[in-house]
Amino acid sequence: MKLSRGTLVALNGMALLLGLLLIWPVIQVMIGSFTSDIDFPPHHFSLNAFHSIIWPSYFLAIRFSLLLGVCATVLLIVVCLPAAYAIERRRFKGRSLISVLIFVPVIFPGVTYVSAIAIYVLIFYPHQRGTFPVVLVGTAMAAIPLVVRALQASLATADPVYEEAALVMGASPLQTFARVTLPLIGPGLVTASMIAFTAAAMSFTPAYILGSGQPTAALYIYREIEKVGFTPSVAVMVLSIQAVVIGIVQILYWVFRRQFRGLFV
Repeated sequence: MKLSRGTLVALNGMALLLGLLLIWPVIQVMIGSFTSDIDFPPHHFSLNAFHSIIWPSYFLAIRFSLLLGVCATVLLIVVCLPAAYAIERRRFKGRSLISVLIFVPVIFPGVTYVSAIAIYVLIFYPHQRGTFPVVLVGTAMAAIPLVVRALQASLATADPVYEEAALVMGASPLQTFARVTLPLIGPGLVTASMIAFTAAAMSFTPAYILGSGQPTAALYIYREIEKVGFTPSVAVMVLSIQAVVIGIVQILYWVFRRQFRGLFV
């Protein structure tokens, strides 16, 4: 269907407006990082905000966030890949129910599950409250639906005929999965990993509710806002963690894009 010029202009204008609304918070943070106030338009440009941050303690929070992101990514791939494969490739009783249940966390607030974990730990394992494994599990749960969906979508576009051919040629199911299936779903696997890493590294709620001894970067920033409000120094911290996480994701994207040349768009 061919659209009129006026319709195309209106659609492009709406898309541009949506893009500006989405990118505006980032622009505001960037501007606030290089000023002595948080007004817009800024009145005075300054680098003083970069000197008012206690960088050693904030770097510890960033390191903890990145460690949490890497560990959560590994955990999510190990758990979600078999689940996505079973849902997409196998036919069994209860398959539809499992597919629905996996996406229940999207319906309910993430704080519901984290609070449930916190209550369970306090009742049965109070000495484990705030430990890294507990925080890791609470952090990883929120991204399960997104990771499963990304992997499942990749499996849906991978023709199973190649797997069947490998099995006919004498390969074991494990060899087929490792040498045929994984390369076929490589781009989806990378996408799922990026989603998992970003969600975990930028998480706030699990560490806060589960009483993490070491704050994540998001929790560190929240505590600073509680103390002094949203100041240019807070804007610098927000900008720095965004730059670190997005930078890592972009580097991985370009590395794996070369590896799976022609499969990424």
